[in-house]
Amino acid sequence: MKHHIKTSSIFIVILLLLPGCDSFLDTVPDNRTELDTQEKISQLLTSAYPDANYALIVNAMGDGISFRQGLSPQAGYNQYMFNEEAYFWRDLPSTNSDAPTGFWNACYYAIAGANHALAAIDAANNPEQYKYQRSEALLCRAFAHFLLVNLFAAPYDPGTFNSAPGVPYVDQPETKVLVSYSRTTVEYVYARIEEDLEEALKNLPLESQFKVPAYHFTDKAALTFASRFYLYKGDYQKVIDLTSQIVPVPVKAANGNVSATDPANVWAATYFAAFKQWPSNFSEISAQFRMASNKHNFLLRETYSLLARSWTCQYGTMSNTLPSSTVRNITGGYWPFSSFYSTAFRDAYYLGKFTEYFFYTTSTTGTAMIMFPFIRAEEALLNRIEAEIHLEQFSRAINDLNVYYRQRSGSASGTISSAYNEATMVLTQEKINAHWTASLGENFLKQYNAFGAATWSDDKIALMLTLLETKNAEYVQEGFRWFDILRYKIPVYHVTMNNQVQTLLPDDPRRMWQIPESAVDWGLEANPRN
Repeated sequence: MKHHIKTSSIFIVILLLLPGCDSFLDTVPDNRTELDTQEKISQLLTSAYPDANYALIVNAMGDGISFRQGLSPQAGYNQYMFNEEAYFWRDLPSTNSDAPTGFWNACYYAIAGANHALAAIDAANNPEQYKYQRSEALLCRAFAHFLLVNLFAAPYDPGTFNSAPGVPYVDQPETKVLVSYSRTTVEYVYARIEEDLEEALKNLPLESQFKVPAYHFTDKAALTFASRFYLYKGDYQKVIDLTSQIVPVPVKAANGNVSATDPANVWAATYFAAFKQWPSNFSEISAQFRMASNKHNFLLRETYSLLARSWTCQYGTMSNTLPSSTVRNITGGYWPFSSFYSTAFRDAYYLGKFTEYFFYTTSTTGTAMIMFPFIRAEEALLNRIEAEIHLEQFSRAINDLNVYYRQRSGSASGTISSAYNEATMVLTQEKINAHWTASLGENFLKQYNAFGAATWSDDKIALMLTLLETKNAEYVQEGFRWFDILRYKIPVYHVTMNNQVQTLLPDDPRRMWQIPESAVDWGLEANPRN
């Protein structure tokens, strides 16, 4: 059966090609929308990235927040409504950018921009001239579909048929107001993403080709995204091959650690978000974190969002929900961001990764925006560690973990620049197992058997728990934890203001965002809700 999505992306593309009213009026009508130069196609490709993010909703849906006693919800403010509805895993009908429907629209608008660019390149007399722009467009199309299928459909399960409904994979520019689409299957969507990725990887754009590389799919951003895709797909050797083009493979030194001068550690010191060097106050962390010139930002985009206000909401990060506590991590050292910003809003905690830009459209109203990091450098190393654990390359995974924690462990609490202690912080399999002694007998991995974990060894379980905890801390309040909750079947427990516990188990269909009502009205199958 064919279904329909309401779309008018052709009109959006026409508008995006116009730099301003004056130049539009001065342009010969027949030339206004001709995509016949590299400059015009590059301009169009700026619209091929989502201008919305997923973090506000999935943060509230996930396991990193709790209710804050005594703070009353403020009716009429979107972020409070989104926060409460998402916390209780209810569907959000709003079309605001932070809501699922807003994100769906943003991704399909981005896909439309990519498709129009690809059509123009294919029609050009010299398509080889546009090979890097073609790769960027393919990457944009693949990335938007990847986000959509992972939020609006069942998680991909390696080794199974993945026959659950996916999302429409749109690969042609729409020239009609109504276009027929099918949800197809998760397997089909992943296959199409892989086709686009493999084609794009043949001619990756380089950083030198862009004025602001962090705003585009450069080679580093593309390889990291590809490693994420193959990680989710279960092709773990491919993950290692891709990430090793970015991050050097470390070598264990005589003392059991990886030397500070090892190329992998030099790389991490260069590309990680430098929390150890940044001032510990709220505004300075945010100023550095969102900066396009800082090398940790592989793909940074401006998005319409109220995320920067989320720490004032009823349900938020509390001292008891901070990942791994804010005191010591598995090395015995302190996180460099251990001093979370504690607000006057009922003991809420916030790291200060986001600062809102507010653009007034009238004297009293306007639009809130933030710079959102869709891909960070740290992910390349963390993806490789995860793949190494799956392949039971435990010594390699531990080497990479030691590279990570050299940048993320300090010897003193509350001192943002405290040094890594070479003698005490090095991780070994024995130290990792000892850290998880109480969890090795019973844990969510064994209970819900994600990736066949019920039969894993204690060494493998302990390493995977370490990796998941590490990622949770690294990406706190960025929303990235949600994808691991889905993939690893992590149950979520939310406490209500009446001290009742509500549970979102791995088989609960509410873990999938609901297909937008407008798309359902045009024939797309809604996700189940019971």
